[in-house]
Amino acid sequence: MYHCISSPVLSVLVNGSPTEEFGIERGLRQGDQLSPFLFNIVIETLNCLFKKASVMNLVRGAAFGQSEVHVSHLQFADDTMLFMHPNIDLLMNARRILRCFELASSL
Repeated sequence: MYHCISSPVLSVLVNGSPTEEFGIERGLRQGDQLSPFLFNIVIETLNCLFKKASVMNLVRGAAFGQSEVHVSHLQFADDTMLFMHPNIDLLMNARRILRCFELASSL
């Protein structure tokens, strides 16, 4: 996988003619088929962080329905929604988790 993203080359059309090929220094090409899979691998880390924090009572999700099912987060595609119990300490913990994830993933 590393070889696929570490050695791509491309050229640009200038006035209808391609330039010499040059290597991409970092990142993936726009529309690369590998991009969604890499994103899913990285974003799953955020899911695991919130699950673990919930088990450790560092965050508590909002209660829904008569059975009070607690939901701390939902993820779909590239969206993440947080549902937190309105407690300042728990909210600060959620903020810390998001900050750590931001620093680690650059997302």
